[in-house]
Amino acid sequence: MMKFIIVILCAVPLFVLAAAGNNKQDYKCHIHTAKGDKVVFYRWKSQGVALKIASLPGKQLVDTKGKKYFIQDVVECIPLTEVFSSDNSKALDERTLR
Repeated sequence: MMKFIIVILCAVPLFVLAAAGNNKQDYKCHIHTAKGDKVVFYRWKSQGVALKIASLPGKQLVDTKGKKYFIQDVVECIPLTEVFSSDNSKALDERTLR
């Protein structure tokens, strides 16, 4: 019984640390593609977001027909709860389904 209690006491901090290190946040990004401007959604860890945004140009996406196309440029990426700064991005965001 004592071993069981010790195992439980050792395991609980591991679960707490694992949950604390997994703080992901939802982001929305206004991008330019060959098929036009779009707002796309991502879920990234809070740390390293700038690197994730910088790696988006050149990423491959697939449309509903299965045709592949690439992200050419990223206009703006922000947390999902915030509002885009440019009027063009705001209008595009209003038309985008979630």
